[in-house]
Amino acid sequence: MKPFGKYRRFTRNSISRLLSYRANVLLFLFGNILQTVVLFYLWRAVYLSSGQAVLRGFGFPEMVVYLVATTAVLALTRAEGGEIIAEEIREGSIAMNLVRPLDYRTRIFFDALGTSAYNLAFVGLPALAAILVLKGIWGAASPDLLLLPFLPALLLSFLLNFFYDFCFGLVAFVTTNMWGMKRLEMVVATLLSGGLVPLAFFPDWLRGFAGLLPWASMGYIPVMVLLGKLQGRALLEAFALQILWLAFFWWLSGLAWKRLVRRLAVNGG
Repeated sequence: MKPFGKYRRFTRNSISRLLSYRANVLLFLFGNILQTVVLFYLWRAVYLSSGQAVLRGFGFPEMVVYLVATTAVLALTRAEGGEIIAEEIREGSIAMNLVRPLDYRTRIFFDALGTSAYNLAFVGLPALAAILVLKGIWGAASPDLLLLPFLPALLLSFLLNFFYDFCFGLVAFVTTNMWGMKRLEMVVATLLSGGLVPLAFFPDWLRGFAGLLPWASMGYIPVMVLLGKLQGRALLEAFALQILWLAFFWWLSGLAWKRLVRRLAVNGG
């Protein structure tokens, strides 16, 4: 870790920046709680109206745990590296950052670690506490959680999310303003990562295709691993898919960065 010592301050700065505005912290917490509560009552109405205890392999207790776990996983793996890149390009500060004796991608990565640590404290740990409370209430009806395979799935999800978001942020070299594209991407990513509806509820023709896309590896797969829905060969295939997408976006981020930086240098004279 010694070669990365000079980057650790970016993690600390990221946490300090996020904590500097208390109102933002409270609104962040309230937003996640509100989203989970709304989805809880929505799915409660779905199960009550269906008259069935199990839908698409999910009992209601499993669905509630799924909703809480998905909110936590999507928050923990949220990198925001793309937003940092887009903001620096829009402001022009990226020119100064490029001349520093630091690897730009590594610097953004350690900044993302700070965001992840912040989300762990304010979303991940409360979500874990909520799941444990629910398990105590429902007892045998609650799902058995597989934490051991979940942790590597979560780590792969975080790394994949970072390199994917880094690639997406590089689009700002071409468009400069990324606000509209980022909002559209967030909607697509939330839907296809299972953030609103588990992919198991998708139509048959879409479910298999969506499960192969990178967004499923970022959110849906870790949660399904946690719930024990992926075991044996299916678990190994899920890990392989995550690693495949991670390798692709790691390669693409390096290639795109080198080419776009040269383009920026030419445009800037």
